[in-house]
Amino acid sequence: MRVTFIIILSYIFSSSLYSQNLTIDELASLRKNGFANAEEFLSGKNWTFLEGRKPTPDKLGSAVFAFNKGEYNDKSKSFLDFLYNNTENEAICEHRIVLQFFDRAKYNSYINRFKTLGCNLIKSEIEDGNIIKIYQGATTTFKTTILTEKNEMGATYTIYKLFILSNVDYSLHFE
Repeated sequence: MRVTFIIILSYIFSSSLYSQNLTIDELASLRKNGFANAEEFLSGKNWTFLEGRKPTPDKLGSAVFAFNKGEYNDKSKSFLDFLYNNTENEAICEHRIVLQFFDRAKYNSYINRFKTLGCNLIKSEIEDGNIIKIYQGATTTFKTTILTEKNEMGATYTIYKLFILSNVDYSLHFE
């Protein structure tokens, strides 16, 4: 009995360590933060900073993070690109999040959460062989993309992308 309990506990602990660990609510909240707060939050959740670029008048800044990154390579379970400008003014804030991950169960949990939050599916299409769906809530737009690629051995794998931005930003730059 004790061995079974230890095995179950080990499985639960290892699953939480190796699955991408951010909820939709955390991601939507993170998008509203400044760069420094975003970095501190992600570091506290065991994400590793990979590279960054300062914002310019023409281009958003970028900070790229990886979750469960290999020690000697850039292979990771998930990647997050925090795109930001230097303003803290909510009205003109263009903070965006792009999350790339490989877990279908996580993708399904995100879709279910969109529906629970009352987001509406405003667009669904196939573009360049990828499935694209756009959900919109009261203040936030979520764009999901499902794409497939082949690895160096020729096996096909699925990549899920989630793009999070404000509704104002979406209507100004993406409609």
